[in-house]
Amino acid sequence: MGTIQREDARGILNETAMTIHKRETGAEGFQTVCGQTCHLERGQLRKIHVEQATGELDADKCGRCFEDGRGY
Repeated sequence: MGTIQREDARGILNETAMTIHKRETGAEGFQTVCGQTCHLERGQLRKIHVEQATGELDADKCGRCFEDGRGY
């Protein structure tokens, strides 16, 4: 169960827009639940813990991926 919680806590950060997205469950690479990052190059994306992105980097949560998110 701890492994599932850790995986759920990781997201995909769009470093250009400073928006964190939920990672698509079971997907490899940088696929997100909302699909908003599919047109971006890998250099613009980073796998990171959601709490780290929102806390340390002041990133916004995607409104399509998170109930408490904004935008998109």
